[in-house]
Amino acid sequence: MNEEFQFGWVDDPDAVGEIVSELENKSFGATPAADVRFQDIPDHVHGWEVYKSATGQDWPEFNQGQIGSCVSFGTTQAILFSMSAERIAGQGERVVIPCMEAIYGGSRVEVGGGKLRGDGSIGAWAAKWIKDWGIIPQDVFGEYDLTKYKVDRCKEWGRSGVPDVLEPIAKEHPIADYVPVLTFENACKALASGYGINVCSQQGFSLERDNEGFCKTQGTWAHSMAFIGYRKGNRPGLFVVNSWGFKTTTGPNPGESPKSGWWVDASVADRMLRGGDSFAYADVKGFPIKKIDWSII
Repeated sequence: MNEEFQFGWVDDPDAVGEIVSELENKSFGATPAADVRFQDIPDHVHGWEVYKSATGQDWPEFNQGQIGSCVSFGTTQAILFSMSAERIAGQGERVVIPCMEAIYGGSRVEVGGGKLRGDGSIGAWAAKWIKDWGIIPQDVFGEYDLTKYKVDRCKEWGRSGVPDVLEPIAKEHPIADYVPVLTFENACKALASGYGINVCSQQGFSLERDNEGFCKTQGTWAHSMAFIGYRKGNRPGLFVVNSWGFKTTTGPNPGESPKSGWWVDASVADRMLRGGDSFAYADVKGFPIKKIDWSII
């Protein structure tokens, strides 16, 4: 792999198990979404189409830069799918881009206790942060201008945690719940139910899409990304989005899918999910659409 590409997932089954043991639903099979038959869900769901329907915009470009903050980006993009599905379901919520630095710092310090040395985090820690604390939107809060992701701030908060003054803002916007996803079929059911998935695994890829938009497996990555779509049919798979910008993956992107992503064959997706540190995220609280009567201005 090129040295410019950063990873950052820490594979720690014990830490994941500790978080999962606290959950009311310790497996996807315990959720109502699991009761839906696989043959009854739609033939496909494309997260970029869901996002565009909810916002009128194309799927954003994300680049984590020179720091191993991929877990926060995988979490963020999964949340975007969940928020977009919530919006088009008529729940009256805006779709906002979360502050990645807060997810990174909150997962490492407030949840993980600052135990990790060097870069990186754990998927379960990020999931716990966005449920027990919440997300902070990219916006301005007093002296903190969080409108754009900054690597230096990510590094700083990765060492010291999220500033205390910002934690109450996060607590206004928690996700409703999260649950482990371990199989391709359950991932499809989760996405069909409107739940984006942060996937953490050791699987690497070629970064060159074939004519159908799939990338071959290649090498080992300790990396976190997000599954935001699925397809059934003759070549079933999940669509994954990465956090290295739009220029790092080449080849066709059928259906105007995000240039940062590619299709993953179902058998490969199964293998990635079996690692155990991948979670589906339920709805995000607290971004109502403001109905402003501009005629009074």
